[in-house]
Amino acid sequence: MLDTALALMSEQGAGSTSMRQLAAASGVQVAAIYHYFPSKDALLTAVIDERQYHARLAEQLEVEVSLDLPVEDRLRATFLLFWNGALDESPVLKLLLGEGLRAEPAAQQVGSELLTTFRFGVMDRLRAWVPEVVEAGDAESVVEIIIGQIILGFVQHTFEPQRDPSEIGSAAAAAVVATVSRGLILRDCRHPTLGS
Repeated sequence: MLDTALALMSEQGAGSTSMRQLAAASGVQVAAIYHYFPSKDALLTAVIDERQYHARLAEQLEVEVSLDLPVEDRLRATFLLFWNGALDESPVLKLLLGEGLRAEPAAQQVGSELLTTFRFGVMDRLRAWVPEVVEAGDAESVVEIIIGQIILGFVQHTFEPQRDPSEIGSAAAAAVVATVSRGLILRDCRHPTLGS
């Protein structure tokens, strides 16, 4: 039922999805849906909670990258890990973005919590894979750059569906690497001790 709700809501928005539609698509009575979900807000929250992002993010973070690789390669790998995860969750992200833009309170709360989880996940990955960024004191800025590029890439993917998502991800990863690398190089020029 939650998968059906996600499909309907991501396609037409939570506000345009009726409990009657969900009941028909799920093959249950409307009363059964209301028994478990007293409101659309409760249903929307359950749809997102069912995805178990904290647990899934922890699984993603078990992947390792060699610290012998150049910083640029490790940054690219960090970005692509989260980009590919976002692509896997396209229906949920479309739903949250759409409902968030409509100022739907449940979507705003759940989206805010998901963004916080995402920030922690990116920061953990930077600590493990790109400690140079953390040591330079740039980690929080890099987290925001990565998240910003993922959101921009997702918007491009949404509005340019004919474009290959891996091409969008590669271009966004290149922007992250170029921006962060330039920042580290400039900082090293001003503070030579950071480069050693």
